[in-house]
Order: sequence, then structure tokens, then C-alpha cells
Amino acid sequence: MSFQDDIQSLVGLPISASKYIIGSIFHLLFASADGEVKLICNGCQWALIDESGAIVLQDEAALSSGVIGSHFTGKRLRAAEVSPDALTLRFDDMVFHAFMTEEYHLDIHEGAALGSPEWRQLPEAARDSFVIVSRLRETVGWEFSAYSNLAGISWGAAYLAVQEASHGG
Repeated sequence: MSFQDDIQSLVGLPISASKYIIGSIFHLLFASADGEVKLICNGCQWALIDESGAIVLQDEAALSSGVIGSHFTGKRLRAAEVSPDALTLRFDDMVFHAFMTEEYHLDIHEGAALGSPEWRQLPEAARDSFVIVSRLRETVGWEFSAYSNLAGISWGAAYLAVQEASHGG
């Protein structure tokens, strides 16, 4: 199975629990007939958008298990879209957008550009931005293969303003 197949298998399932780890890393546990399936957000940029198009939570916020849980736990995944520069998860009343700008990527990966020889030499676990763990299936990961450009996205300017403010800009 591929990450694309596994993420699609979660559509329709509710999130039974969620857990904040550190930075922008957190886990979502989906209740499945085969037991819990864990989706790990393993370090990337992301924004949670409500039905009005406003950002309600993003990776630069003060995060905790309580904050993550208040937004995700109990929600049902309605659709998932995977593209080279984004992962979009549509829930009952919100949309989770995960992405990676070039500046952010180079900063957290010490200058190793996507697709470069230095990037390919990193362990797969360091490159994967998302991982799906299930006791009945092989663990699968997914990494961005292109940088995101937030300029043309309706909430992009608001996200960048929050990011700049959090870094003292």
C-alpha cells in the first residue's frame, strides 16, 4: 500500500484521540474496524482553516495536547488530497492544510534542498513529513516533493503574517 492509499482508507473515520509532541509535530488516532490507525504530522508547516476561510490554528501557535485535541478529536475525515506541495485533509467543519515553503524547509533541514543529493542522503524518517502507523499494515511515510507558494492561497497572507510576528519580524 502507498501513503495515498492509506490516507484514503482513513476517509470517513473519526479521530478518537490526538496528542501533541513538540514543535509542529502531533499525532491523530483514527478509530478503525482494525484498531487505531495513527497519522503522524512529523514536522512541516500547517494551518487549520474554518468554514469562513479564517485560520483557527497553525503550526506557530502555542500548542498542547489539549489545544490539538479541542480542534481534532471527535472530527471525521471527509476527504484527503495529496499533491507534491501539500496535504489537505477535510474534516466536518474545517480543513487542515500541510505544506512546506522553501525558506522553512531549508531552515529546518540545515540547507538541504528538496531532491538534492544532501536531501536524499538523510534517513527516510527525517524526510517524511507524514507517517501512517497501523498494526495490520506496513508503516508508510510521505514527503513533500515540491515547495509551496502561499502567495495565491486565500489564507496565505494571514499565515505568513502570523509566522513573521512569531519570529519577531
